[in-house]
Amino acid sequence: MTLLEVLGVIAFALSGGAVAVRCKMDWLGVIVLAVVSAVGGGTLRDILLGNTPVWWVNEAWPIAVAGAVAIVVIAVGHRVPHVSLDSPRAVLIADAGGLAAFSVSGALAAHAAGVPAWSAVVFGVLTGSGGGVIRDLLAMRRPLIFGGQIYALAALAGSATTVVLAEVESPADVTRWVGVAVTFALRLMAMQMDWQLPKFDESTRISN
Repeated sequence: MTLLEVLGVIAFALSGGAVAVRCKMDWLGVIVLAVVSAVGGGTLRDILLGNTPVWWVNEAWPIAVAGAVAIVVIAVGHRVPHVSLDSPRAVLIADAGGLAAFSVSGALAAHAAGVPAWSAVVFGVLTGSGGGVIRDLLAMRRPLIFGGQIYALAALAGSATTVVLAEVESPADVTRWVGVAVTFALRLMAMQMDWQLPKFDESTRISN
């Protein structure tokens, strides 16, 4: 679980910092977006599960790791501007990594707390997507989860796979990494193949 959370923190902090750079925020904005992206989903999970204080309050490493990633993003962006850390594809790949890691860790945490299996799947989706939603709202962007992307569905597939494997008592490592692989692979395939959910546009808008 700790390894999954470390990977999730690094991936989401990188995506949050890169989004801040892309939105031309100052250095403080880069740090804030990196940290909020990294701990936001887990915070929502713990609040709803009643696990207080939330996971990062008594453990300094999530904030420290996210802050360190933000500093790296700032340093690279300032000293090596030709490296496109803030390219759309780099942001999406980092975000996919965070989504995969936190969807699985959230589902496992909820399953360990004894909630019904379907609730554990929902908690996985919430944990995986929550940080990204908060990041996009702070950056005044439409969250990926609402833009037609195969995003929440990827988290749902990975969380459901994780919970099913946990229910049949598969080995812990198999449960974790199969769930991560399903989420990450589905998200990358959706990006590569440009899979989109149906959405409204100007031609389908309902007129008053």
